[in-house]
Amino acid sequence: MQRHPPLHRPLLRHLDNLLVTLLGVALLVLAWLFLDEAVRPLLIGAVPVYLGVLLPRIVGRDERLRRVEAARERSVREWGFCSRDRNGPWINYIDFPLVCEDPVFDGRFFYSEWLVVHDGRIIINPGPASVDLAAGTVGYDFGCTRTYAWDGCSPKVPFFWIATLGTPDWWEHLESVQCLRHGQQKERVMFWPVAHHASLVHDALYQFLNVAPVTKAEADELFHRMLLRAGMPRLVAWVYRFAVVHGGARDMRRQRNPNTTLRCLTPLPGLEAHREPLAPHKARSAALQE
Repeated sequence: MQRHPPLHRPLLRHLDNLLVTLLGVALLVLAWLFLDEAVRPLLIGAVPVYLGVLLPRIVGRDERLRRVEAARERSVREWGFCSRDRNGPWINYIDFPLVCEDPVFDGRFFYSEWLVVHDGRIIINPGPASVDLAAGTVGYDFGCTRTYAWDGCSPKVPFFWIATLGTPDWWEHLESVQCLRHGQQKERVMFWPVAHHASLVHDALYQFLNVAPVTKAEADELFHRMLLRAGMPRLVAWVYRFAVVHGGARDMRRQRNPNTTLRCLTPLPGLEAHREPLAPHKARSAALQE
């Protein structure tokens, strides 16, 4: 268990620059093979491209690092651990507790500010928590609205603050999800991209791989199953699975964590699902409007 994982936010050696470099090399090879006169413009064009990726990381960097460190220290004081670092950009969010059930996690228990794993149930954005480390207890206000943000399928790269480029979340569709509302677990119909549900759950599980009783392999397989259930074509879902298996959280591959020692004092809302009428509920994002 890693209660305080290291914070790594290198300025140059990061995935954004790697992706831009690979794309640039591919274009240069194609130009060298088929269109020699395009090589020079491509080399010149690399300068503004790298600046477009680098400047959003440089401007405000010190303040972002200060805030991240402060949040991590607060989490260690309150919970006894902090989550793995997440770099963003945060362009999507939910403002309700989302529930995902999977028998793989039966007998697993974990409680944190943003993620609950309780005997087969995963709750993301559970609500304000009250922790007593001395007593080993935690309580939640499931009825109080909070906001959980994530970036969708990653990586995503901010470019000159005018665009965000990266892994697509694909087309929008209607999808039923489980949520907590008025003290009950209910069904809620969302209109969001086909990969949003899977990427949201995967993001939350990855955030706490250092302390939660969930392995990277289990999170990756759940991500793949959720993509298929959402209607993503099998080939595309396989590509996304391949990417997270071989590229995501590589330092967590051998991580194994026990159940939490905290005891939840708040009864979790009942398991029986009640369908709500179709309403214009949506996951907010930069691209979606209610």
